[in-house]
Amino acid sequence: MRPFVFSCDAHIAEPADLFSSRMPEHLRQFVIHGEADGDIRITKIGEQVILKIQTNFHQHKTGAGDAAFNEQSAPSVDTKRRGARDLDLRLADMDRDGVDAELVFPSLGLMLPRINDREGQREACKIWNDWAWDYTAPVRDRLIPAAMIPCIDFDDALAECKRTADKGFAAFCLWEGLNNYNDPRWDPIFAFAGKMGIPLVFHTGVGDINIRALKGPGGALFNYTRQMNDAVDIITQLVAGGVLDRNPKAHILFAEHSAGWLWGLAERMDEVYQGHAPAINPKLSRLPSQIVRDQVHCALQNDTGSLATRRGVGISALLFATDYPHAEGTFPFSQNVIDRMIAEHPDATREEIAAVLGGNAARLFSRANLQGKVDQRLRELEAA
Repeated sequence: MRPFVFSCDAHIAEPADLFSSRMPEHLRQFVIHGEADGDIRITKIGEQVILKIQTNFHQHKTGAGDAAFNEQSAPSVDTKRRGARDLDLRLADMDRDGVDAELVFPSLGLMLPRINDREGQREACKIWNDWAWDYTAPVRDRLIPAAMIPCIDFDDALAECKRTADKGFAAFCLWEGLNNYNDPRWDPIFAFAGKMGIPLVFHTGVGDINIRALKGPGGALFNYTRQMNDAVDIITQLVAGGVLDRNPKAHILFAEHSAGWLWGLAERMDEVYQGHAPAINPKLSRLPSQIVRDQVHCALQNDTGSLATRRGVGISALLFATDYPHAEGTFPFSQNVIDRMIAEHPDATREEIAAVLGGNAARLFSRANLQGKVDQRLRELEAA
């Protein structure tokens, strides 16, 4: 018997020809597609190479190298991800991992922010959103797609928010690396999201940012670790510029950035806001830490120590994620991770654990209508 589990970070895989088959002819140079070159998988926009990655990347956890990995973990556990492209197999993997529902992001579509043309990005986002909405239709009680919002132009962003809200989407995904989230022109977008009860979500690396900033020794450890800095920058800009303060109904969520740093960030912003008061503009109606507590959320995965931050930013700031089917996530050991989180925090109440695992997500993504399932599971737990 367990609480309702909602993963705030998972992915679905588009057909390889999704963009090439649907992009208007005059925008063909902005088609996102992949190709293989020996052991290297290459992602391109038109003829521009965007990303190269080894096809056996992380094979130590996804099947090809299971023997070595399982010697140190669980030799009897099947770690193969079978549901990335098959909905029936997807639900089977979720059941095996003890996950009831997932917020799902793209795979190829993670490159959408790299399209540097206004019309091209706008049309590509529409293509992905329409496909994702139709694809998840049979299982939308378990797979909740995030709408990808074009961010080159503010009017385009608001228009796609309204279009996808009309469809029924429960989340809007914005880009990282814009360095403009202090701009008041975001206000209509955040006001609309707040009015509709649709959170604005950010996934690590989804933006026109340098994901390989450091080359050479230590590069991988540095580059993956610093991804949390993108979330720090966005939160600080939205707080400092007043966008969140002026739109108190808007909520933001960060997926795959870890969560343990959020308390420290909130304290630091308070210190600066008070210590450098003469230079602070605009003045806020709440302390930065209160804005964080009221409106900011982070997903934790293997970083179970992040639960301790509830003492500084509140339990509603924290949500669980698996990052399925990516190998750095928790699948198929999510229940082990949850057990570890509980063991490491004996002072956490059952209600707090249930909130992090799924209750907070059900409230945040209220349009997905999951609260009834959360409540039913809690009733079953109490009866048991």
